[in-house]
This record gives sequence, structure tokens and C-alpha cells, in this order.
Amino acid sequence: MLYGPISQAADDPVAGDGLHRVVSGGHELIVLDPRRVASSAESPSAEDSQGAGFSARSYETGSRRIHVVTYEGKTYRAATPLEGPFSRAVFDPARRRFWSLLPSIRVELGEDAQPEAWADAIGAVGVTVFERLGFAIFHLPADLHPAQAVARVGDLPGEPVAEVRLRAPRIEWK
Repeated sequence: MLYGPISQAADDPVAGDGLHRVVSGGHELIVLDPRRVASSAESPSAEDSQGAGFSARSYETGSRRIHVVTYEGKTYRAATPLEGPFSRAVFDPARRRFWSLLPSIRVELGEDAQPEAWADAIGAVGVTVFERLGFAIFHLPADLHPAQAVARVGDLPGEPVAEVRLRAPRIEWK
């Protein structure tokens, strides 16, 4: 399964060190959970999540959510909208950068795949099947975090494999 260690219920997937982990494209990513945000009145130095060599915190300003990650002694910052499809972010420790999560997941299709039934079972609002390519894209409602959807897919019969989808970086024309 393309999801990090799980020590709690699938709908609140947290590893033993308190960090949410997902995998996309072979890279382990740390989910910056908007549910664990300090208000702007709180000190932005209060850590929300911490692992070996890693700490993350998020806080809200008037119009943005600010994510601050400290990894191997260096600090990285990103700002996301408070609401909407690009308000969810992950940090890629290998590349030392932030990514926006798309409001969908990719699910690999095997011989006995039932993408429509799986989509209904996890609460997806739609599915686009690419049968010849061997995968489907499950479109998620606004209230379902992609990390939760991946965990739900892993609990389905046959344990299908799923991963989050990342918003591609903008092309820099030269």
C-alpha cells in the first residue's frame, strides 16, 4: 500500500511519531494537516507535529495558512489559501519543497478491479477510469482529505493500491 505507517484509525492516519505520511511517485511526503492549525493569536512557534529531525507547524493569518517546516536544521515556509482545492499541502523531505495536493487520488487497477464500487465505498464524487493505462482517478468531495481517501482505499477488499496526486509545478518559460 502506498501509505506510510498507520497507528490509528484509517480516517485519521497518523504514524507513531505524530506525522501523517503519504507516498506519491515513490517519494514519501509529510501531510501538513489543516485541522491542526494554531490560530494567529497563538504563538507560531508552537509545534504541531514532530518526528526525528523534523518539525512542522501551521498557523493562519487573515487570508492565508502559513506552513513552517524545520527539517535537518533548515526551515522552509509556504503559504496556502485557507479554503479551496489548493489549501492542502504536503512537504517532500527528499526534494525539500512543498506541494499542493489535488482533490483526487490515483488508484491502480488490477484484474478484479471495481473502480465505480470502490469510489462509492470511499465517498468519492466521481471516477475517471483509464482502463488501458491501468489506473483510475477518484474525484473527492471538499470534506475528504486525499490522505484519508488513500487509507480508505487500502481498507477495501483486495487492498487496492492508491496514492495522492500532486499539483504540477508551473512551467517557467525562458
